[in-house]
Amino acid sequence: MEEQKMRGLALAAGKMAVVLAALIFLYVYGSFLLETIISQALNNASLNTLWPLIAEVAILVAGTQIFLMISKFLISRYLENRGKKKEIRVILTLYSYLVWAFVGIFLLSTIFKDVGALITSIGLIGFGITFALQKPILNFVGWLTIVLTKPFNISDRIEVTGIRGDVLSINTMYTRVQGTRPAAQTKSDQIITIPNELILTNPVLNYSRMGDVYSDDITVSITYESNWRKAIDILESVTTNSVKKYLKNNSPVTFAEKKSWQEAVGLLQEASKRLRRGFVKQSVQEKIEILRTAEIASEIEIPKPRILMSLGASSIDLNVLYKTDLHSIRDTKHSIVRSFMEAVEKCPDIGLAYPHMQIVYDEKHGKYAGQRKLFMQEQELR
Repeated sequence: MEEQKMRGLALAAGKMAVVLAALIFLYVYGSFLLETIISQALNNASLNTLWPLIAEVAILVAGTQIFLMISKFLISRYLENRGKKKEIRVILTLYSYLVWAFVGIFLLSTIFKDVGALITSIGLIGFGITFALQKPILNFVGWLTIVLTKPFNISDRIEVTGIRGDVLSINTMYTRVQGTRPAAQTKSDQIITIPNELILTNPVLNYSRMGDVYSDDITVSITYESNWRKAIDILESVTTNSVKKYLKNNSPVTFAEKKSWQEAVGLLQEASKRLRRGFVKQSVQEKIEILRTAEIASEIEIPKPRILMSLGASSIDLNVLYKTDLHSIRDTKHSIVRSFMEAVEKCPDIGLAYPHMQIVYDEKHGKYAGQRKLFMQEQELR
C-alpha cells in the first residue's frame, strides 16, 4: 500500500513538472504561433496551404502512438524478465513523456522555419526552468536513482552524511527515517527528513543489506598476572549466551515449520509452470531445486564468537568479535559486559587492568621514588 502511494505521488509530481514546462513554453510561443496561423489564413482565402501541415501533424501523432504501443510492450517484457516488475509503470511513464517531448520539438520545427532560433529559445527556457527548479530536480533524480538501483528498501537501517536511522518512507522529494541515538544503534523518537539530493550525491551506508545481522566487538583488558586462558573461556561463554538471547535467527525449527517449508516449495513449483520463459522462470526453477534438495537443521547455527589477543604496554587486551541482531546491539553489549564482570568477580586469579597513579616511598633513602602510571597491581620497590 505504501509503495503504491509512493508511485502515485511520483507520477503526479512528474505530470505536474511536465505541465508546468508546457505552460511556460506555450506562454512564450503561443502568441507567435497564433499570429502565424492567422496570417496564413488571411493571406490565403482558402486553407489549402494548411491542409498538408495538418495532415503531417496527424500522421506524426498517429505514428508516435503506434510506436509507443509497440516499444512500451517490448520494454515491459524486458523489465519483467529482469525481475523489475514494480518499476515498469514509472519507467514507461517517463519514457512516454520523453518521446512526446521530442515529437513536440519536431512539430514546432516544422511550423517555424527558423529551426536554429527555435532550438536556442528552447535551450534558454530549459536553462531557466532548470536553474529555478534545481533542488527539486535533483531530489526527483535522486528518487529515480533509489527506485531503479534500490540502494535500500523500507525498514532498512541506513546512514547518509552522519544521519542514521530506519527508513520509514521514500517520496519523490525526500526520504523519511526514524533516527537512532548518536552513541548507539537504538531507535530514538526523532523523525528525520533526508532530501533525496543527499542520497544522490553522497555515499549511503546500508546496515541491513546483508540482513538484520550486525558485526560488533568489545575489548577487555586484563593484567599480565591474570589467568588469560580462563578469561578467554569466560568471555567466549558469556558472549555466546548473550548472542543467543538477542539474535533472532537462533530459534529451533518446529515440525510445523518444516511442513510449511515443503508446502512453500510445492506452491513455487506450481507457480513456476505459469511463468513465461525467460530470466525470471529460469531463476525461480533454480531456486526451487535448491530449496527442494536442502535439509532444514533442527536449529539454525549462529556464528561462533572470535577472540583475538594483543599485548598492550601494561595489559593483555582481549577483543571479542560477534554477530547480533541489528536492533539489539546495545542490549547485547550490555549483557556481555555485565555477565563478564559477574564471572570475573568470582575468579581471584583474573584482574582487570585500568589506568591509575601509584606513589612509591623509599624508606631506605627517605624519599619518594617517583610517580608512575600503572595498569597492573601494586608492586614493591626493590
